[in-house]
Amino acid sequence: MFRKKIYRLLTIALVIPLISCGGSSMELSYDGTTINVPDFTPGTASPTQVVSIGPITAQSGLTVNSVVYDTDNATIRINGEPGTVDDLHPGYVVAVHGMLDAGWKSGTAERIAYDANVIGPIEEADPAGRRLSVMGQRVQIGADTRFEPPLDSDALFNLAVGTPVQVSGLTNADGEIVATHVQMDPDREKVQVIGKISELDYAAMGFRINGLNVDYGSTLIMELPGGAPGHGMVVIARGSLDSDGELQVSELMSHVDRSEFVSGSLVQLTGFVTRYNPGVRLFVNSLDIETEFHTIFHNGLFSDLSLGIKVEVDGRWGIGNRVIADQLWFLN
Repeated sequence: MFRKKIYRLLTIALVIPLISCGGSSMELSYDGTTINVPDFTPGTASPTQVVSIGPITAQSGLTVNSVVYDTDNATIRINGEPGTVDDLHPGYVVAVHGMLDAGWKSGTAERIAYDANVIGPIEEADPAGRRLSVMGQRVQIGADTRFEPPLDSDALFNLAVGTPVQVSGLTNADGEIVATHVQMDPDREKVQVIGKISELDYAAMGFRINGLNVDYGSTLIMELPGGAPGHGMVVIARGSLDSDGELQVSELMSHVDRSEFVSGSLVQLTGFVTRYNPGVRLFVNSLDIETEFHTIFHNGLFSDLSLGIKVEVDGRWGIGNRVIADQLWFLN
């Protein structure tokens, strides 16, 4: 009740200065009547440091989270290897580090990293359910999934078991990959998976990522907080499959390196809520998000927050290695 009263007071306070502004309208809501007020752009008069995580929506003028980035001088990594802008495709989920121009509609990329959710052999195809199983990971194919020629939606389910593919997407609350891009990848030497560690066994030096058994006893490169895997960590694991279908890891690292974030910098991200503590905190794309009284909700209400919904968040990197949300959009 106290939180609802605060939101109502904030709504009234926001409407008064905005009601005389020009431009398009937005819906500002609390647990009651929806009020239409003029829209505003949360830009600043000077460039803003940013980390943006989400699918590429356009390659010509690389666009992520509605921002068009200049990539002329960007350093690019593709699945841990040096790459070029031409290696990036619409549908790839990337992390862009750079600067936003005033107005936050364009920016300059300094570093771009792309890591596929899974690279490995198809184990099972379900044409009716529009799903695949790839190296122990469940993949959901949707209307917005992009395919790299010669692959398309129909051909995907005609591929033989064992055919190697590369899938990029957003992980939902069930650990399933909602694919944004799928391509064949027959020449890849290493397999790869991104996911949450479960059933960790320090003595056996093994764990599971969804349906995949992982052996990290022979890892050559390990870049993890504390220098060792932990239960619930979201990691990138690269290596090879043995004859039993177990991943023998050569490289193991955090999916998101929090040391690369700068206090007070802008964070923009699109993804599913994979964990939710009702009232305050949610987890999206391996990041801890905290809502506060000043957080503005678009296309929904604070009370609509729940596990599994898809959102876009603009916020600031704050104390406790978390994003303090300024704005949150509910996505279809």
